[in-house]
Amino acid sequence: MKNNIKILFFGLGSIGQRHLINLHGILNKKVTFYAYRSKKRKLAMNTIAEKKTVNIIKKYKIKIIRDINKIANEDIDIIFITNPSSLHLNTILSLKNLKNKYIFIEKPLDASLASYQKFNKLINKNKLKIFVGYNLRFHQCVKKVQKILHENKLGKIYQSTFVYGDNLRNWHKDEDYRTGYAANKKLGGGIVLSSIHEFDLMLALFRNAKIIKSYNDHLSNLIINVEDFSVSVFKNNFLGSKIVSIISLNFFQINKERYIKIICEKGEILADLINFHVFIKTKNKTEKFSYKKNNNLMYQDEVKFFLKVFKDKKIFTNECNHINALKSLKLALKVKSNH
Repeated sequence: MKNNIKILFFGLGSIGQRHLINLHGILNKKVTFYAYRSKKRKLAMNTIAEKKTVNIIKKYKIKIIRDINKIANEDIDIIFITNPSSLHLNTILSLKNLKNKYIFIEKPLDASLASYQKFNKLINKNKLKIFVGYNLRFHQCVKKVQKILHENKLGKIYQSTFVYGDNLRNWHKDEDYRTGYAANKKLGGGIVLSSIHEFDLMLALFRNAKIIKSYNDHLSNLIINVEDFSVSVFKNNFLGSKIVSIISLNFFQINKERYIKIICEKGEILADLINFHVFIKTKNKTEKFSYKKNNNLMYQDEVKFFLKVFKDKKIFTNECNHINALKSLKLALKVKSNH
């Protein structure tokens, strides 16, 4: 790996700051950070890893770029796209002079498919290496579920359920939830795209999905112009099993929960992604697997994976690049349009 890696950020909200701090911890002094900021507004500290009084620009010696046309002069190695979802692909399209770069796009790929063809043409022409970050794929419980399914000891799979419920007011307690991307349609908000993780996890586990029905609505008193509730039903096939999957999502739940439940011929699997437990229940036995409760570990593992591909000068496989992300985005957009 290079002695000094140059990493450029587009967007330094909570997820951008998390990735930056993790990169700093992993790379130590072997990194120089840049951030493109067209406006001179104050940058708030959004991450639990730092105190609100910390000046992130000064602490991490971030070099600010105001003119997008001057980015090519800095010989950037890696670009992190962590701005609002609706800006992802157009941000990359604005970097048409950059070639052979490694780009990390925070999920989802975008909020629409409008710019995808132009994006796909550009990345092929300029040989850009794309990774789309779905951090839950690196969750210890998800990896355990994948292993259990591939061992195939519980027989045929009949049904799977993916549930995520949280209160939007609690996402970033020092911010007004009404101004965040998740609350605003034009920024790519709504529970479906904000929690596209669940659609991606279903695809990661079963490799396929066909939507049967979905229903989305704004049920709570949250002041938002997007849906805060979604439930959808899918058909999947896995190792000869015909599966029905249900994904249930909401923005208004008081007590946060996120879990995967899979009902099989010989028992059930329950993965509690909040408390880091996996249960395997058969007729006469319950096995429990517990992991260290550390939400940041999956983000660190995700970045380490990205950096290893960069170090080895390889390309990302279709399981984690824009090809996979396009599948989950198409599925989520179908859910979003099915009322």
